[in-house]
Amino acid sequence: MAMDDARSGTEEVTYEDRISQLPNDLLFRILSLIPVSNAMSTSQLSKRWKPVWKMLSTLVYDENSCPNIGSAGGFVQFCFRSLQLHDAPLLRTLNLKLRKHSDSLDSLFSSPNTIHSSLLEISISSTTYPCYYSTISFPKNLNVFQTLAVLKLQGHILVDVVESPVCFQSLKSLYLKCVKFESGRLFLILLSACPVLEDLFIQRTCSVGSFVFTISVPSLQRLSFTKEQSYYADDKAIVEITAPSLKYLKIFDRVGCYSFVVDMSKLVEADVKVNLSKNEKLPKVLTSVGHLSLDLYPSMVFHLTDRFISKQLLHLELDIYDNFRSNLLMSLLKDVPSLRALKLNHQHPNYTVEDQPFSVSNPSSVPECLSFHLETFAWIGYAGTYEEIEAAAYVLKNARCLKNATISLCSRDMENGQLMIKELESMSKASTICQLLVKF
Repeated sequence: MAMDDARSGTEEVTYEDRISQLPNDLLFRILSLIPVSNAMSTSQLSKRWKPVWKMLSTLVYDENSCPNIGSAGGFVQFCFRSLQLHDAPLLRTLNLKLRKHSDSLDSLFSSPNTIHSSLLEISISSTTYPCYYSTISFPKNLNVFQTLAVLKLQGHILVDVVESPVCFQSLKSLYLKCVKFESGRLFLILLSACPVLEDLFIQRTCSVGSFVFTISVPSLQRLSFTKEQSYYADDKAIVEITAPSLKYLKIFDRVGCYSFVVDMSKLVEADVKVNLSKNEKLPKVLTSVGHLSLDLYPSMVFHLTDRFISKQLLHLELDIYDNFRSNLLMSLLKDVPSLRALKLNHQHPNYTVEDQPFSVSNPSSVPECLSFHLETFAWIGYAGTYEEIEAAAYVLKNARCLKNATISLCSRDMENGQLMIKELESMSKASTICQLLVKF
């Protein structure tokens, strides 16, 4: 009979529920990757699943995936209700992805019964239309922010801060990506409310006119300040930095002006792409670093002369352009006697680097770093121009301690590439142990 049922297709087939047998930790990891609305629906699967989403340490609220929500206020109400159902003391990370103008978002944080004070990380991003901004206020004495260690704000968000006593007592990392402040004063108030801040990451979009950023954080150890490409000629940020504990610095802003109020003797690594004519104090700040990344352009030698002597620098990475000059590279190497690793990146930007022709004489003697210390040499985007050939030949001919040299060609033409490989391999090498690798 069972065979007849099987042949007729009426036999009931049961499948083992393997996913429900997984440990809670693995289920938590799976559900933390999907929006809360989807995670909540799993509670209807069985008794085993009913409490699982309520124990998640990470909740992701995505307005695009929340059903039956016709307004921004509806999305906030959904967040409000679901957070009340969640086991609040277990929540550690809250991720909000906004789509519409959400002025009512403040109510989500201000309600004392919505979010427990054990929260460690909040991430809020907004992808609304450019002319709209989701306003987020941080009122004083808000318990939810007392334990917060990481705060990430991204997109079309207008940040408003109430001047008050410290409200981010535990905040260590602050990310501000393309958000808006009405004034430099509000930006300063936000930072002053973070007494133990260690990491500050700022990415700003174009904003017509000058804007003063005052970064005065004694505890700050890592600072990244980058600017998206702007089509506005007068978009020039003015940044004042007071960070005596800073260890890592990244600046990508070729039109902004940066002033350093105090010495930063603890700085060990820096990646700075700026116009040195507008940032004359920067070379002095960089004299203590061990790792450094810079733009290399002809007129920079004028701004570095007699002011950039770094005996601590061990690793140097340079972005070079079509106006590359070999004698400029040699002149710079004189100022870094202990250098052990040198890397050149040939960039092809869709913008012009402000510069003026500048005469640089060849060094009278071989730079000390080439004679005694350089061990690694890398070149990305080698095109085989006259100036590049001169630079490569000089380094290989004089680097006595060189162990590895890797040159990546930018040519896609196989015949031309083979000619460049033969030329590079035929160059004289001062080091008998140097391993030269040339590749497309």
